[in-house]
Amino acid sequence: MTILQKRLQTIVQGSTGFWRLDGGLAAQPSSWALGGAILALFMLLFLGGCQKPYSELRPGVSKFVAQDQGLQSRDLVDMTNRMAADLLKCPVIAQNPNKVIVVMGSVTNTTSQPWQNDAIYVARIRAILNQYAQDRMAFVESRQTTVQLQQKQLGGGNGGFGQSSRAGIPQQGLMIPQYVLKGHFYDLPNTATTYHLCTFQLVDLRTGEIVWEGHYEVRTLNF
Repeated sequence: MTILQKRLQTIVQGSTGFWRLDGGLAAQPSSWALGGAILALFMLLFLGGCQKPYSELRPGVSKFVAQDQGLQSRDLVDMTNRMAADLLKCPVIAQNPNKVIVVMGSVTNTTSQPWQNDAIYVARIRAILNQYAQDRMAFVESRQTTVQLQQKQLGGGNGGFGQSSRAGIPQQGLMIPQYVLKGHFYDLPNTATTYHLCTFQLVDLRTGEIVWEGHYEVRTLNF
């Protein structure tokens, strides 16, 4: 017998009379106790029926939700998977005998929803490539972030790296990025739908040349 069934049985038994202080059950019936039991029964059934399974509380990232507007997690997963695979086919990476050193740039958002967090897209691309393409690509923090981390962890001193680095960074061991990976998001809102265009570029920091560019486009319904 489940806990819910035991509770229901206790409530029904208790509805036929008053509970005594000693724990026994009086013989006299009670209409108000019966009404309370019915109310308690309804609440238990209602609350028990409203409990949702885990699959509803945590829907998969590849599942579309009809109530959500704009880009969804499914778009993020599909987009970043496609961009990561396409980026590895770029000649400067695929045909390079050495590791390509990349720093992550930002995503420029010129859509009608400028408040959304677009950094998550390049973050997932980096996570995928860091996991599956470490033999071909190396990602480094920006110089400003690296300096801040060194100063924070080393107490603002040179950390024993010598006089050549007052910021505490070993200059000879510092990896210099060759490329920056960045993105640009656009959209075209209309009455019933909105067209989204998400582009990503790999830019040569020495020449400014865009050596690779990928795009993802999708149309979403407006509610």
